[in-house]
Amino acid sequence: MKLDWLKPVSTDPGPHVCVYVDVSRTRETGAHEMEVRWKDARDALAGQGAPEGALQALDGVATTPPEVGGPVGRALIASADGIEIDVLLPDPPAQDEAVSGPVAHLMPLVRSLADDVRYVLVELDRAGADITVTSSDAPRGSEEVREVTAGHDLLHKVPGGGWAALRYQHAVQDSWDHNAAAVADELHTIVREQHPEVVLLTGDTKAAAALRGKAAKQVLELLVDVPGGSRHAGVHEESFNAAVAEALEQVRRRRRDAVVDEFEQEAGRGGRAVKGLGPVVDALRRGQVRTVLLRDDPNPGEDSETLWVGAGPLEIGTTADEVRALGVDGEPLRVRADAAIVRALAASDAEIELVAERPDLVQGIGAVLRYADASTPS
Repeated sequence: MKLDWLKPVSTDPGPHVCVYVDVSRTRETGAHEMEVRWKDARDALAGQGAPEGALQALDGVATTPPEVGGPVGRALIASADGIEIDVLLPDPPAQDEAVSGPVAHLMPLVRSLADDVRYVLVELDRAGADITVTSSDAPRGSEEVREVTAGHDLLHKVPGGGWAALRYQHAVQDSWDHNAAAVADELHTIVREQHPEVVLLTGDTKAAAALRGKAAKQVLELLVDVPGGSRHAGVHEESFNAAVAEALEQVRRRRRDAVVDEFEQEAGRGGRAVKGLGPVVDALRRGQVRTVLLRDDPNPGEDSETLWVGAGPLEIGTTADEVRALGVDGEPLRVRADAAIVRALAASDAEIELVAERPDLVQGIGAVLRYADASTPS
């Protein structure tokens, strides 16, 4: 998972106020419940020393119902200067959280969006396509849908012979090609600008063949056929949605397997990989980490790991003396390990991958490095 979008928060010295809350519009009393929950959270945050400017900024949004219906969560991050992050989450949090501190508590946000796949769905017929740009964790109703047609309406070939019939057949094929070219051009623009991980293609098979003949290489590399879809009514939605879900799960598996395979290969030969909290923190401090692999525990309890940090995101250590040795201003602070790690990753343009049984990790953490040198722990 790329964390570059969290870089502004990770490089801001804070303090930060982080709120994770259920904003589902499932009952008539939902708005009132949100107001009550925010009042309780606000009192708790004030007791933690949260800056009043951050609380006032949150007052304006924390009780505003979302525009989408159904079960949904919300992540709100604020500083004394105002709102830093306001993101709807695909599922409500298991429990509401409200935390204030020098390092933003971003792990619940990362955890909620770790399996997100940004994708494009192309529903084709011979007249054009409906193109949906979205992601697997996007709230319902937030999709961007574009209708593409070139206006060429000779769409159906007919049986028959003779020169007139042949000219008609060529005209129909020309219409298909022009419509496919319009869809291909739009897809190329979307892929360049939106950077999806996959383009799912469904609908008329002959239109799909025409599109493949016109699509740019950058689009072709992302195309995956998904059966059962159409631009028109009559689609068996349950089976088609299952096919889309399986195609997205394959993207997740490939993404995860690629990171795990590289980690295991590099660790096996003593190369660009480290295991354990201490070695990973050391590599983070040096800016060596490309991807952290983390066996995440959503409920670490009071025994959760902690680290020591300075004001800068890469001023990080397993002890206060490690941070002092960096020559930081002021005394190091003890914070949650996951918060310090996510901050360092986002600030250094690194990534995170949450893993389950595989691979073999020490203390539930490892990292693939950008480079290794003589001082890198083996």
